[in-house]
Amino acid sequence: MNYTVGPGGSPGSSRVICKEAIMKRSYCAAAVLVVAFGASVLFAQEKKEPTGMDKLGDAIHKECCKAEKCEGEQKKACDNVASTVKAAMGKCGDKFKKEGLKCEECAKAKDGGPCDGCREMLVKAISPWVKTQASKKDAQHTVKTGDKTETVKCTLTTGPACKGCADELSDVVVKACKEAKK
Repeated sequence: MNYTVGPGGSPGSSRVICKEAIMKRSYCAAAVLVVAFGASVLFAQEKKEPTGMDKLGDAIHKECCKAEKCEGEQKKACDNVASTVKAAMGKCGDKFKKEGLKCEECAKAKDGGPCDGCREMLVKAISPWVKTQASKKDAQHTVKTGDKTETVKCTLTTGPACKGCADELSDVVVKACKEAKK
């Protein structure tokens, strides 16, 4: 179907615009909006501020990593340690609730916590433990799964996240928090 629209530029003529041309312009306008919106989302992601857990992980990495540049196999080992530390911190949440441990400053932290004081305390508690555990040769853990207890190889530096280390490390963190609360 064609539409006739006012003067076409010369006297007595009119422009004929077909429905397909109108639809094509509509799709182009929609595509431009989608691209503009997508670009704004990507731009917003680039400026993402680090979370409190990111800051904690970076501080622990700075204390524990021996390499000048963390790349290749060293980076893989550091990433594996970071995943175990994150797993341990996840277990801490439940243990904190059971023990009644709560920091008002951490609750107020805009980056999701921990607060600066707790971050410093956690780095002092976690870093020596990580260094000691990472330096052990053929380390193993006794892990309780349901009714069974089994011995498993430590995967702190080789990955994936080490369940035994996460359990032990969460106990270290809870102990450090209890001592700091006194």
